[in-house]
Amino acid sequence: GQMNTNAINLDLSDVQGIIHHSYRMPFSRHLLFSLNDEISGKEFIRFLTPRITDAAQAISPKPDWSLNIGITHDGLNALGVASEITREFAPEYRQLPYDDPEGDQTLGDFGPSAPKNWWNRKFTTSQIHLIVHVYGSTESGLNSISGEVKQAAESLRVAELLAMQGDQPIECRSLGETLGELHFGYRDGISQPQVKWGDDPNLPGDIDFRHFLLGYSVESAPSSPFQGEAVSFAKNGSYSVFRWLYQDVAKFNKFLEEEAPKVTPASVEAEPEEWLAAKLVGRWRDGTPITLSPDHPDDAISSSNDFNYAGDPLGEKCPFGAHIRLTNPRDQELNFPERLEVEITGMPRVIRRGAPYGPKLTGTTDDGKQRGLAGIFICSSIRRQFFKQLVWMNRTNFSPVFNDERSQDLFANRKIPGASADFSIPTPFGDREVTLLDFVRTDGTAFCFLPSLTTLQSLGE
Repeated sequence: GQMNTNAINLDLSDVQGIIHHSYRMPFSRHLLFSLNDEISGKEFIRFLTPRITDAAQAISPKPDWSLNIGITHDGLNALGVASEITREFAPEYRQLPYDDPEGDQTLGDFGPSAPKNWWNRKFTTSQIHLIVHVYGSTESGLNSISGEVKQAAESLRVAELLAMQGDQPIECRSLGETLGELHFGYRDGISQPQVKWGDDPNLPGDIDFRHFLLGYSVESAPSSPFQGEAVSFAKNGSYSVFRWLYQDVAKFNKFLEEEAPKVTPASVEAEPEEWLAAKLVGRWRDGTPITLSPDHPDDAISSSNDFNYAGDPLGEKCPFGAHIRLTNPRDQELNFPERLEVEITGMPRVIRRGAPYGPKLTGTTDDGKQRGLAGIFICSSIRRQFFKQLVWMNRTNFSPVFNDERSQDLFANRKIPGASADFSIPTPFGDREVTLLDFVRTDGTAFCFLPSLTTLQSLGE
């Protein structure tokens, strides 16, 4: 085994905490900054670095706040990082988000979701140099740390970019008593990759950390930079994709109200709206996988990930187009070349850190307020992990179960060229069809690098 000759023990105090674990804090803010010049930029990094929460810091008991930072490619340039280093980063990180509907890199952001409409048209993606992610156990904890950051930025003339209506930063908070509830009523954050943080065979987890940390590229988990001094610059960092998504809750509620009674078989004991909502995602809204409990939610297994699709070859329990079956097909057969790629590098998984923003809405009347999800998707290859999942959501042709390329993901954008709005629900009484609407709009995306603490210290020098 090549692993044992060169077994890696990670220094978690060098890794930003947000990569390694979820803070599970009810309040967060994502502060976007544009650097004016190299000198004040470096000084801002010097201010932020000692405040960063690293992966070795205890989060029990919960601290008042945590802080992490991502830097865009434009940000590395603004900080004066040498081109010998920056050019070795993955091309999809170096380019602004773009769309190739037929290729392997598509965000699916067409129509109202197109990049020209992002950030409420207040600034462009290329102006974003730095994102400071702050979390708070309490609102006062959140306010104290973000107040310090804003004050430092102002004194250094680092410009804050305010994307929200009313010139506010993107601010998230828990919607209900349960942490993890999203605007469409589903519980989030159940299925996270169980990462093995090091090569010691006694460590827990089953997915190699090389899928999430840069600087350790191997054939089974390739990542860039993989050559030159850029490797040590990137080491113990990650890529993160920051996605700011609007969710049309009133439209979704109305859709369930109107469509569910038409398609739910009479034999179903659950409420039709809950049944349809479960079919669209692959879990009941409390998290119960419909593969394990097709008729009703079950508290005992609401956090279960221990299932596959072998026992559901016709999709009668979980439709082929259900969100969780598309983003993680588990044991479902794949078409070539996806099958080969998965044999070598494993199923594409990303670490997700997300939280809802905007006030909770019930009912079917829209109030015109911005609400949705701010998500951070962490991986060592944006193309192989993040884009792969998005491409599967947008265009269902990666498995032989999609005989006619139908059933697009609930959360995908129907404006993608060639997209299908059909969603097919196989039942013992024949297929039931619903026509999906655009429930989600992309309001911004930034590709970031989450540097190690060592690299941040050298960036500030």
